[in-house]
Amino acid sequence: MAWVAQFERVREGDATPPRPIGPWRLGWRRFRRDRWGSFSLLVLCVILVLALFGAATLTRLVGHNGQTPFPYAASLTGKRPVGPWTRVAALTTPRVDEYGGPLPLPRGTKTTLLVLGADGPLGRDEAIRLFDGMRTSLEIGLLAALVAVLIALPIGTVAGYFGGRVDDVVSTLTESIMAFPLLLFLVYANRFLLNDFGALSWSWVLPAGVVGESVLIGAVTSFYPLRLVRAQLLVLRHAEFVEAARMVGASDRRIMRRHLLPHLVPTLLVWGAIAVGTNMLVEVGLSFLGLGVDPSIPTLGTLLSTVWGTIFNPNTYNSHNYTPWQTIFPMAAMVITVVCLNRFADAVRSALEPRATR
Repeated sequence: MAWVAQFERVREGDATPPRPIGPWRLGWRRFRRDRWGSFSLLVLCVILVLALFGAATLTRLVGHNGQTPFPYAASLTGKRPVGPWTRVAALTTPRVDEYGGPLPLPRGTKTTLLVLGADGPLGRDEAIRLFDGMRTSLEIGLLAALVAVLIALPIGTVAGYFGGRVDDVVSTLTESIMAFPLLLFLVYANRFLLNDFGALSWSWVLPAGVVGESVLIGAVTSFYPLRLVRAQLLVLRHAEFVEAARMVGASDRRIMRRHLLPHLVPTLLVWGAIAVGTNMLVEVGLSFLGLGVDPSIPTLGTLLSTVWGTIFNPNTYNSHNYTPWQTIFPMAAMVITVVCLNRFADAVRSALEPRATR
């Protein structure tokens, strides 16, 4: 066998001993063997590229942005939007006579292409708004997961490492938060506590309301990673390498930072991948409650709520006013993203913690 021959050469001094394989490199090898995990990672990379550059690229190709209305992209009677791959007149105002009746378009009127059709009666480009909505929803999911980790990591680490009264206080607070009706708190906070955060924005990168909703969702869901960190530290604090670090005089701060926190990375990475998809679903739910970001800002939730309305003001589906494409495209983007995130998380867990899956 190859390894026997290599061992003989090493023993005879003819070859240098092989370099040890680190845990992350070994985990990457295991991850590549998981076909569904690799495929999910590839799909997530494509989704990320479309979310970041799809809207800008398509705007440059077709010559209009996602906020430009095209009246001729919807029927003048029922306001039913056109379907995918349709060319419409590139006019932002309709031609009408003195009585409000439609006038025929002059010969040679310029047209523009709507790749995925129009989003509704205003006739805005559905494809551009879908890419913008994917980016905004992903931003909310990622920022909320980051906020939750930033809150949970120091509190859970201190509670799990020191235990005793500190752990009792943290556990009591966590259980109290879990017993509170979080949906009611989300509704209350969106209405009365996010006025200052709602104005925070940074050009098109972070639209108004994204930071506030991310902070709110992250704060509410932070007890999930907190309990994970606490439970793992309760076990790791009695490990042999921790006792060895104490014997050589390492401080508690150094032990937590250099020896314990690296062991939490796989757990938080897996939780974070799942949390991003969950936070995106929460954003959709808040949009159907009439909360969250402004309805004029495209997200996957607002794209769906403009068709179906909110829980307090629902819209009755009418084939003369809506098309199935307005629901299919955002729903497909949401389902594909969440499923791939969950499958990616499973593959990462299997690769970094193979014993836990046996």
